[in-house]
Amino acid sequence: MKKRLATTVCALGLLVSSGIASAGTSAITYAKELPKFSGDISLATGTKDNTSQSKVENAIVDKNYTANMWIVDAKGAKVSPTTTRVTDNDTRLFTVDQSAVGGNVTLVAENSRFALFEVSISGSFYPDTR
Repeated sequence: MKKRLATTVCALGLLVSSGIASAGTSAITYAKELPKFSGDISLATGTKDNTSQSKVENAIVDKNYTANMWIVDAKGAKVSPTTTRVTDNDTRLFTVDQSAVGGNVTLVAENSRFALFEVSISGSFYPDTR
């Protein structure tokens, strides 16, 4: 009985650790307000496990606005090009600098044009696509 329990615990430990290793391919959802006056905001943070592209599946940008997006590393340094004019039901891929692999990356966004009010945005961020 003790041997069976130990085997089960070991198997569960392997499942949990393999889930952590692939965390970058899981969707991290966001639903926030883009600040007025074209200020930027962090939308989602996850671990960049490999050199694959990062992906954003953006669902909504409110009030017929569009957003600009980019990715930063844990120190706040930009590690991807900026993609512009992200809109409703829009999927974008980001090539992320290899220096970010193994650390946390954050998806950042701003209104793509000057706005006098906050604009709702929501979607999913995938730090890794494989």
